Amino acid sequence: MSVKFPAIGNKVVAKVIEAKGSCTIGMQPGDEFELSSHKCGDFCGLFYKNISGWVQVLQLGGTFPFGEDPDVQVWDCPNPHNRVKVELRRIKE
Repeated sequence: MSVKFPAIGNKVVAKVIEAKGSCTIGMQPGDEFELSSHKCGDFCGLFYKNISGWVQVLQLGGTFPFGEDPDVQVWDCPNPHNRVKVELRRIKE
């Protein structure tokens, strides 16, 4: 079955910018994933659960009360033994 995800709001891309240890699903610096309120694709489900609310904020045009760039946020994986850091970027379309 082919699934079609509706285009709602802005595109959000998670880019792996750092990895300490060995990611349990193999994410490496430079990997990119398109995320939205409807999909997380091959992105780690545990990590997505932690950042899904922030993905929605970016997707739907909201802003954060912190950070210098309202279109970019950086988050760490919740796994304390294998830290992966991603940059969430809003791409306005």
